[in-house]
Amino acid sequence: MDPKMDNGYLAPGESLENEYDVTKALLPPEIIGIMDQLLCREQKMAWHQGNPLSQTLFSSLYIDKLLSTSPKVLKDACFAPQFNPAIPKENASASLLHVVLRTYCLALVKCCDFVHRRIEAEHCYEEEDFVTHLYNRSLLTEITDTEVFSLLDEALWWLEKKQARTISEHLRDALKTRLQFRKAFLGAVSKDLGIIKDPSTIEWETCAKQLQAVEDSHHLGKPVEQSFSVKIQRKLASTVPPRPMVNISFENAILHLRKLCQDGTDLAAVLDFRGSNDLLVGRGSLNMMPHMPNLVKQTFLWTFQSRKPQPSVYIRALLQTLLYSQDVVLGKISVKQLLFNDLSEIVLPADILLDSQNWGVEHPRDRRFQIRKRMDEFAARAGHAEELDNELRPFTGEEPVIDLSIAPEPIFAFPLSSWAYYHKLKQMEWIIQLGFELQIYQPDEFLGMYWYLQHIVQTRIRHLERIRGFVTRKLNEPSPLAEDPKVQKEITRSLSFLNFSMLEASATQTFSGAMFYPFLHIGLPELVPFEDFRAFVVQPQDDASRLLDAAASAIARLRKDYEIMGKMDPVTTHSTLCQEWWTKNLKDSLRAGIATGIAVATLIKAVKAMGQSTYQGRLPTVNVDLAQELSAAGQGGYHPFWIVPKITDSVK
Repeated sequence: MDPKMDNGYLAPGESLENEYDVTKALLPPEIIGIMDQLLCREQKMAWHQGNPLSQTLFSSLYIDKLLSTSPKVLKDACFAPQFNPAIPKENASASLLHVVLRTYCLALVKCCDFVHRRIEAEHCYEEEDFVTHLYNRSLLTEITDTEVFSLLDEALWWLEKKQARTISEHLRDALKTRLQFRKAFLGAVSKDLGIIKDPSTIEWETCAKQLQAVEDSHHLGKPVEQSFSVKIQRKLASTVPPRPMVNISFENAILHLRKLCQDGTDLAAVLDFRGSNDLLVGRGSLNMMPHMPNLVKQTFLWTFQSRKPQPSVYIRALLQTLLYSQDVVLGKISVKQLLFNDLSEIVLPADILLDSQNWGVEHPRDRRFQIRKRMDEFAARAGHAEELDNELRPFTGEEPVIDLSIAPEPIFAFPLSSWAYYHKLKQMEWIIQLGFELQIYQPDEFLGMYWYLQHIVQTRIRHLERIRGFVTRKLNEPSPLAEDPKVQKEITRSLSFLNFSMLEASATQTFSGAMFYPFLHIGLPELVPFEDFRAFVVQPQDDASRLLDAAASAIARLRKDYEIMGKMDPVTTHSTLCQEWWTKNLKDSLRAGIATGIAVATLIKAVKAMGQSTYQGRLPTVNVDLAQELSAAGQGGYHPFWIVPKITDSVK
């Protein structure tokens, strides 16, 4: 038999059961050491990083003893039946083991219970993000958090009043700090959806404050390695081969825990959203706090979910629940109202189609019409948006207009299909930019992808111009509602969104254009075989000087656009939920633009040094360092979406 392959293998002289006595008295440093060892194995650390409980918390003999009897009431959860788990307030000789460590372990398991229930109720990737298997153990589900809070208060009282002379002050403070941290963390995870009614983050902030004291007193603890054993796996599951215990360093555990507390604190910001575009629309990058995403109305969800390192699976599960629970978004509005808000802000400001007064007419109480309230997913309906526009036109009484800048024939607004097409273009932009951040493009593909990104953004700009034209006409046309302040406010808000979107799109278009203009003549290989695409991308009819002049002009426009956006208030930029991140992203993008300008200037200098009369299509001699920028993307580079090669002049 091979001990590496057989979980039930016993070495000569080895006993089946663990020989460690969980009822023996422990010194204060040993209690502190075990607490810190458990901290490194629970949900914030090893378990929450995707390892099963059998390799983390359930490897503790103390946790195993508490849960082995499947206690239904608090008094049954003890290390040994002969010990009364109730804290003897008059008995100063009560054991630290049964007062402090037992209380800490029970609070820890109850924290795991809340975390496990929230994650199991949402979507996560089994065996990748989180392992929910409990091995037929109960995490004290029947015991209420109120009982555990009372137990924590009694343990703190006992340490303060009954052990003032028995335990030295610095050891007593270390024990109290860990109990106070556990109490704060239990309060944070037990609050759960209560954050909707009470968005206070005092529990997470208290956890973060206690962490420094826990870290400072870590040296006082003495680890007890014998209190953890891989043999417990034999009772949990017949694992073949046996899996080793997972433990991470205390320093890494503290870092992970600080990140968890910060994410928990920041999560409450989503409850302060003011509109659909603050929450759902916008461009995010994948450099999260304190690093910021790309330009524009920073969507909180994109920004928060794409932090590096990614928020823990518990925080992500809680965000899922807050976003959509019982057909209500963030406990405030229905999904339909969120969709209507987005339509109103982009294409249908103050429109009768979204007027709630008409809903009673459009949706009578007759059961035959109730089915129409059940809307399919947006993706399934998006393809029929134009048909819906045509069907609704007789009811809205819309008349065609002539706009020679768009088409010589009369045209209609097509608000629904315009809205769907706008979001489709935005998604295409994000996917292309995400490819640069994830480094899935090869260097010889950069040119083509930046050109295609520019092409998509140009299409979006033209589409926004079309939408803005119809919204402006609505503002100017005579109407009984024209003087209504509410109508004026909605139309103004829509125009503000469209104007800012066009400014942002212009900056993105300029940046993507500036990124490929300077490097066309450095000798990159042909990107694609078909001639039309090559003609747009390589532009063989233009010489290097003309392309570089165009790039320099684009950089100048880029910096001007950034200056305008930098002066805008958070409401206009739709960044009220993440203003600090938005500003950081704007600065990072501007740094990338400045670096691109330096590269362009270097190439212009190299071309001029050769002289136009001697150029004759030859390439300037420069050094290009692309590998350094690629390795730094997202880790100190200018911006993950904009790859800026380092170019140095080699002309002698």
